[in-house]
Amino acid sequence: MAVGFTALANTMLLASFVYRQWITGDALWIGYSALAATWLLALWQSLVVRRESIAEAAAIESSEPSPSEAKRSQLDQIFREAQQRYLESDWVATEKLLLKLLKQDARDIEGRLMLATLWRHQGRHEQALRQLDRLERLEAAEKWRHEIAAERQRLKQITFALPERIETETIETPKEDCNRRLSA
Repeated sequence: MAVGFTALANTMLLASFVYRQWITGDALWIGYSALAATWLLALWQSLVVRRESIAEAAAIESSEPSPSEAKRSQLDQIFREAQQRYLESDWVATEKLLLKLLKQDARDIEGRLMLATLWRHQGRHEQALRQLDRLERLEAAEKWRHEIAAERQRLKQITFALPERIETETIETPKEDCNRRLSA
């Protein structure tokens, strides 16, 4: 419609001011009438489309959240709960919540970063490094690269501060750990 309007407008202007012999007086008025009608039709169409898009946007805002929005809201709630438990130093509850979150959304960057931080606090350095490795492979983690690098640096400082402990540390089963603690 825009191209047709432009072509008609250019033709009418050329016929009116440059090449007056192209179109006679009556045809000139018909051409200008068609130009005005086209302009009014385009104006009406744009107003109708605008009104429909406004109505559609209002309907979207007032509607119930979609299933994906509801799921995202649920995941956000789990993350906030994990943050609260983390700040309370309830490491077990924090880990359970974060693992639940990652089970539902394996690409949750903030959850993975918090889990790596939690594992660093618990002394589970290898697991924390693996989480950071997974994070770096995710494209969405690019905006978190400074935090990931800072977490890696903290882990590196810990491992350099205690190299003999890390190299000689043995992995105990929960039963062996329990027996060792009871005998001590």
